[in-house]
Amino acid sequence: MPDIADRFNDNRRVHVVRYGRCNYRCEFCYFGKKPYDSAPEYTLESFEQKIWEFLRYSKNFKFTGGEPTLNPYLADLMRIVKIYGAQTFLDTNGSNPQKVKALIDEGLVDIMGISLKGLDEDSASATANITNKRLAWENVWKSVELGSKAENVKLIITYVACEGFFTETDLDKLAQLLKPYPDVTLKINNCYLEDKIDFRRKGLDKTEIYSMVERFVQRYPEYKGRTVLFRDHDSCIDQSKIALF
Repeated sequence: MPDIADRFNDNRRVHVVRYGRCNYRCEFCYFGKKPYDSAPEYTLESFEQKIWEFLRYSKNFKFTGGEPTLNPYLADLMRIVKIYGAQTFLDTNGSNPQKVKALIDEGLVDIMGISLKGLDEDSASATANITNKRLAWENVWKSVELGSKAENVKLIITYVACEGFFTETDLDKLAQLLKPYPDVTLKINNCYLEDKIDFRRKGLDKTEIYSMVERFVQRYPEYKGRTVLFRDHDSCIDQSKIALF
């Protein structure tokens, strides 16, 4: 089985560069409850100094949020990281394909993760809690297309599994949606932080979701070697807890 860990050059540590705004208010996200306003702000000069300090630990830098493409200085920050030969991971909701294209065209993105909020336009916009459906659907697929066609970008599609929103039928539909993109990695995130989002959505039992994803890969063998499952919080902090299929 191919090792999906090769999506990263160095698995020891990933430094997170977080932007404190988002244009979504997803029902499975507790972003709005986190004290982002307490995060320190840096000038480009002080940011570069921090990057220099962090390079001794790892050369992986993940730009996330919130939604990082809303940051007017994102390209400047990514250029600084690339100057030092480090690897960039853009973690985006895909709603801003123009910005995504500009970053890819400049060679600033090594890995891009795009999170699908639903399996059709209505469910995606409902989950994102936005009225502009284009932002959660049409724009997202434009970003997926950009990432999949870029020769030097490794694309990861993330789907969050919630009770009542993650069934065998949903997985079949997800497979069909991703059929035009045979080189993407599919990442399934169990919604394990329901206590932090007032139980608006609940994750699945760890054993149950593992079995569902296992059956999915059996039905669609083309996803073998490029599907990962984060069953709980431990998967986020211990690579050995990530299930590879």
